[in-house]
Amino acid sequence: MRNDEYFQYHTEFIELVNRAGADHLKIEPQFETYMSLYAQVDEALMKIMKSAYTAKIQEADKRRDKVFRGLVDKCRAAEKHFRPEAQQAAEKLKILFNTYGNLAKRPLNEQTSGVYNLLQELEGRFADDIRAVGVEEWVVELKDANIAFAELYRQRFDETTERTDIVLRKARTALDDAYRTIIERINALVIVEGEEHYSDFIRSLNIVIDKYAVAIKQRAGRAEAKRKV
Repeated sequence: MRNDEYFQYHTEFIELVNRAGADHLKIEPQFETYMSLYAQVDEALMKIMKSAYTAKIQEADKRRDKVFRGLVDKCRAAEKHFRPEAQQAAEKLKILFNTYGNLAKRPLNEQTSGVYNLLQELEGRFADDIRAVGVEEWVVELKDANIAFAELYRQRFDETTERTDIVLRKARTALDDAYRTIIERINALVIVEGEEHYSDFIRSLNIVIDKYAVAIKQRAGRAEAKRKV
């Protein structure tokens, strides 16, 4: 899992345990250990987030978003252009933009790669359409904004951030071990005592697990599709 969804999964797990009651599930000591490790993951994530979202990066992202939205708006306006060739080009570009969706709303890294892929198409097979609509300068500006953002984002990985990343990986491993200990204990209790006291918790947890499994599978499918293009 990515860091954000990993943390969210464990947050939902905690909510389920609190709802059922750690005492009712007979996991109080194990859950106490788990919660202390969860706090360590939370702290490491906060340090990384603070490092990632510096003022310069935020400004670079705002610039890129503004240029992207301006380019889309210019192309949409050309759908009503008095020249038929400009209208036709705008219609083709509309299909392309709809395919990529609103890149400005994607997570930062996904937006960078999305804009890069979009630019490859705009400068390639849609180059004539860009000229027909008259937005060549917007494409150049978007490319410059994307490169500038990517460079700033790369620079943020200084020694402090790298050390924090190592701390986070270790914290995730420790939290995973504590999580597995709880799951193994509950499974053992089900075998010894029966499912009566645990069935609702297990059913709810399986729903959460399935939700994240589907999200990971869908992302893997999109990544595979991109590799084949």
